[in-house]
Amino acid sequence: MPVSENPHLYALLAGESSGDTLGAGLMMAIKRRDPEAQFIGIGGPKMIHQGLISSVKMDELSVMGFFEVLARLPRILSIRKQIIKILLKAKPCIFVGIDLPDFNLHVEMKLKQAGIPTVHYVSPSVWAWRENRVEKIRKACDEILALLPFEKTWYAQRNMACTYVGHTLANTIPLQIDPNVCRERICLQKTSVEPVKGKIMAILPGSRKGMISRMLPIYAHTARIIKKKLPDTVFICTVPNYSLASMVKDIWLEVAPDLSITVYVGNTQDTIASADAVLLTCGTIALETMLLKTPFTVAYKVSSLSAMIAKKLLKIDVFSLPNLIAGRKVVKEYIQDDCTPQALAEEMYKLLEYDNILMKKEFENIHMAMRCNSDELACDAVFKIIKRAYTSSPKIESVASMQNPQYSDPNIAVNPNSDDSSSDKSE
Repeated sequence: MPVSENPHLYALLAGESSGDTLGAGLMMAIKRRDPEAQFIGIGGPKMIHQGLISSVKMDELSVMGFFEVLARLPRILSIRKQIIKILLKAKPCIFVGIDLPDFNLHVEMKLKQAGIPTVHYVSPSVWAWRENRVEKIRKACDEILALLPFEKTWYAQRNMACTYVGHTLANTIPLQIDPNVCRERICLQKTSVEPVKGKIMAILPGSRKGMISRMLPIYAHTARIIKKKLPDTVFICTVPNYSLASMVKDIWLEVAPDLSITVYVGNTQDTIASADAVLLTCGTIALETMLLKTPFTVAYKVSSLSAMIAKKLLKIDVFSLPNLIAGRKVVKEYIQDDCTPQALAEEMYKLLEYDNILMKKEFENIHMAMRCNSDELACDAVFKIIKRAYTSSPKIESVASMQNPQYSDPNIAVNPNSDDSSSDKSE
């Protein structure tokens, strides 16, 4: 029996930048439906900007890799225990765990057992590895909100409620992007450490400290090879905050003091769209780069032991979202042993030198197929679950039955750079 009597209190929990984007979009849609909405949980700057009261800094949960997580486990478990206690006391009308499955599914389990409806936004990659987790997912949440089209069918075959909502970025990013406009918005000519005379190569090492420290040295060595082949190439980078910008600067100066790189804080989409080609670490940023129609290649490397364990469990041979959505390799992936400066440099040289018309057309086709009003679809699913759970509570059910008076047209895109606020440069 649901325990909440507060029809306007919603709990959300995100642990990284991509989840923060999804959470903020969902919160905006909820507020359009319920102007009295209040939000608690954990999130980043975008969700906080929309009104979330975050119990801890989202960065504390941004850890990846088996042994990387193990090193931070005591703090992560402490946060998990703390947030469960807070939410059980607050009794929100629903909990939405955004990605971060190992953390969120446990929270969802505890809250669902206490009578609070739960949703998991972004399906865990159960179709890729550890398929037996579907039983835990079924016990932990009332419904999955899926980003990938094939996931709805996969869950239906296993008797698990799932709604396909797509990704909010596919709707908010326009189909056509003008790189020159993006370069003007970040004042590239003025802010670039080096004069912009030739190609522009963006380097995106990730949004987690552990991943940046692992990947950036490889990318710096890659950049050195590119610089020898294309001396006028300018390197740019974007990270979510100034702490990571400082980290990027320090690593770059240590590994490649002979090369310059301009680091932007925020301005993510403009920085990506300004580049002729992008070298990036596998993650949601690959989807964002594809939607911006910028040619790119994907790299990824973890510790040898983590890789050995993952290799035994994985059931897929592609890893980046564009390739998963397309069902084939639209972009090149350099994973683990294949992730070497020489291999990456050879691919990046091709992307920088050629026009990449076929790749850009593929990106546009995928983008068009993905366009739907994701925030509203996710919001509809959330209110459907609330309404279903609180049939005996007219007060909450009446809120869940409200219609959105401003349902936006999925063909109208908002400014894709609304999350951008500031920039920083470093050599």
